[in-house]
Amino acid sequence: MGLFSKIFDPKKTCMSLYNKAKKQRPDKPTADYLKLILITKPPFDYCSEKIIESILFECQNIDDLSDYIASNYKESYLWKIRENNRKFNPMVKERNEQFFREFWDG
Repeated sequence: MGLFSKIFDPKKTCMSLYNKAKKQRPDKPTADYLKLILITKPPFDYCSEKIIESILFECQNIDDLSDYIASNYKESYLWKIRENNRKFNPMVKERNEQFFREFWDG
């Protein structure tokens, strides 16, 4: 097991961020907290809306989502999608920024 794997515990990181967000913005729907977690975790941060929605449909609570992220964040095809979207689809970054603004300010 590499040093990165020892330092980065995806499940623990997801749970921590979820709990902080829920504490700071207790009035949000669960789906918003889950989307926040998902789009802050590479390689999911630059996935299309269709992929994000399908993951959130499958994972409707933080335990399921954190398990999903922990078991899939190393998948090479997700990293390829991420790189392509970073280069060729600026709308994904704009979508994320808009979501963050609405989540934290709204």
